[in-house]
Amino acid sequence: MQDTDLSSKFEKISDRAKAATDELKAAGHSTRDGLKTDADGARDKATAAADQLKTKADDARDDASSQWQTIRDSWHSHVAKARKRVKDTADTFDERQAALNADLAEDYAYDAIDFALNAIDEAESAALTAMYARASAVAQRA
Repeated sequence: MQDTDLSSKFEKISDRAKAATDELKAAGHSTRDGLKTDADGARDKATAAADQLKTKADDARDDASSQWQTIRDSWHSHVAKARKRVKDTADTFDERQAALNADLAEDYAYDAIDFALNAIDEAESAALTAMYARASAVAQRA
């Protein structure tokens, strides 16, 4: 993969983050029902992305990228548990329990954001390492 391909691929991170930020800001003005629709749509989109990651990990199972299979499996399990907990308690009418459920959902959101930020750092490191490896390979030919 060329350095420009890595840069273009990496640029998608900020594009996607900007789009998600815009959607979150717009959701701040939504009704409860609108938020449910938005949350369901975001969950479907995240599930599709996780499925794509699974496909990539399955394809790479026998090479150096197989570590992604382990990461994907762990992330998928974590997401499934968190979603089940949120789904099981999302429509609780007890005000105190509803507040606790909201706190748990917010904590999960903060954790997911932190995970994404760490993943960006790792992606940057991986891309720069790949670019260095490519430059080294080219230098060996000279």
